[in-house]
Amino acid sequence: MQRTCVDGVFRWSRWQPDRGVNFNSYFVQSETGNLLVDPLALDESDGRQILERGGAEWIVVTNRDHERAASAAAERFDAKVAASEPDAAEMSLTVARVLADGDEIGPARVVALDGFKTRGELALYLPRKGTVIVGDALWGDPAGSLRMMPDEKLLDPARAARSLCKLRTVHPRHVLMGDGAPVFERGYEALSACLE
Repeated sequence: MQRTCVDGVFRWSRWQPDRGVNFNSYFVQSETGNLLVDPLALDESDGRQILERGGAEWIVVTNRDHERAASAAAERFDAKVAASEPDAAEMSLTVARVLADGDEIGPARVVALDGFKTRGELALYLPRKGTVIVGDALWGDPAGSLRMMPDEKLLDPARAARSLCKLRTVHPRHVLMGDGAPVFERGYEALSACLE
């Protein structure tokens, strides 16, 4: 598991040669409850590091396609799973908490998004860390920039673009995503360039 420049936020990844990007998962350590976001399978070393840092209270799945290894992680850490209402109904695991726009979970505030690949796409805003974590709403590709997925994969591209303006209003310093390279220090600029 790799430390990031965001204090208390760690990442582990799996290279996807067909797409030329990493798939990423995040561990957020906080006094208000540790989170795992969109967990991929963990190796022993990564799992041990999470346990040494207090384990995880919640696993947040940002969209139903990022269910990934959430069930195994929930069992390993005795954690509960949270997801949006539209996506929770279409997932194979038990969702203990349904998240809506503005809800707080651990150190994060939920930002519900609209028009994306799944009806329940959400992002997490970590106000004390100036950080936004997204699943498929943005791709870090090419590295150092942000883009939306191709229009044909979106339910409504125009609605999706307008929805991302909610993320810009929080002026994120860092934008971490499930697909591609995270953008550190210049998240707001990269997000603005993407939307413009």
